Amino acid sequence: MYMHGGGRGCRKWWGVLLGLFWALQVIAQTNPVRVFSVLTYNVKGNGVTNWTTNSLQVQAIGRQMAFLKPDIITFQEIPQKYAYEMTNFVRMYLPGYTVVYNSGTDGNIKSAIASRYPILRSTSWLARAGLTNFGVSNVFTRDLFEAEIFIPGFPTPVHVFTVHLKSGSTTADKERRAAEAAAISNFLVTAFLTSNFPRPYLLTGDLNETNTNSPVFKALINSATGLFLTTPTEPTTLSPLTFSIQATSLTARYDYILPCGILYSNIASGYVFRTDTLTDRPMGLLASDSATASDHLPVTVAFANPFDIPFHLVSIQVQQGFAHIQWEAAPSRLYSVEWSKDLSSWQPVMTNIKPGSTTAVATVQIPFPLGFLRVYRHPQ
Repeated sequence: MYMHGGGRGCRKWWGVLLGLFWALQVIAQTNPVRVFSVLTYNVKGNGVTNWTTNSLQVQAIGRQMAFLKPDIITFQEIPQKYAYEMTNFVRMYLPGYTVVYNSGTDGNIKSAIASRYPILRSTSWLARAGLTNFGVSNVFTRDLFEAEIFIPGFPTPVHVFTVHLKSGSTTADKERRAAEAAAISNFLVTAFLTSNFPRPYLLTGDLNETNTNSPVFKALINSATGLFLTTPTEPTTLSPLTFSIQATSLTARYDYILPCGILYSNIASGYVFRTDTLTDRPMGLLASDSATASDHLPVTVAFANPFDIPFHLVSIQVQQGFAHIQWEAAPSRLYSVEWSKDLSSWQPVMTNIKPGSTTAVATVQIPFPLGFLRVYRHPQ
């Protein structure tokens, strides 16, 4: 006779009744996130003099974020002078989120990152760094901004980077933009990956580039950086374009989410969002919100947790006072078998079981004629 049920909080369990007296319980210590979403959004804050939640532009941005509720948001073009207002923005539209905005700036605008999960650290890299080594006698326009984020169920933090590359169509603009991309590539390969591989990471932001064969993309997307191109589209028009929603028609794609390999291979969904094409628009979200909020459209990609390893009982046999237990497992995780008389106090029977494959096996002696056994998966 099999029993299936769920506990409260972080517990989920599967049990099987052994004869008349013994029950086995499989305990997962963590409550892992199964899918997490990342959204990138250039919010056109350059030159804005009101970034409070009384601003019609900020309200339009907020209504969209409150509706979409992405787990992690990277903002570009936050007005430098009013960046502190992002705390009020989050409080009103994304309660429970944390926002960081200690990014580099060109004196006018900067980046910010908001997350529903804990942000362990945020760091500005390459802020106004020289680009001479990359063929341009100039400096990085702003910076490469990073947030190190704890996502439940991941063995290590996830590193989220965002950037707003140099805009413009002149030869000098293109060369500077390409040099900034080369500087990012060099940083990832020689600094970040040398000490953080194989932690999950992704680069987001406004790259101000539409040609995926340009030097910008050749620098960023390659085997050395480990980044991959994603191409979400707007569900109604099936267009990947993100600029400009304030013009007669969209003409360019500037906004990107570039994940590392392990995230890229676990993409669950992705899309470009605009409010004027919604057929079933929720109350409070206006058709004009996209155009009021910015000239860019937000882009979002959701990733399945690649570390969410199944944890299920495969088989159980009781013979001559011994229980032979088999369960689905992860080779990188530790397990223990424990027993209890009352499902309240647990004692170890076998500890530090490290499977050699995706199936774990344990044979334990049953201590008493009446009681319970459980398999415990240790936290990472």
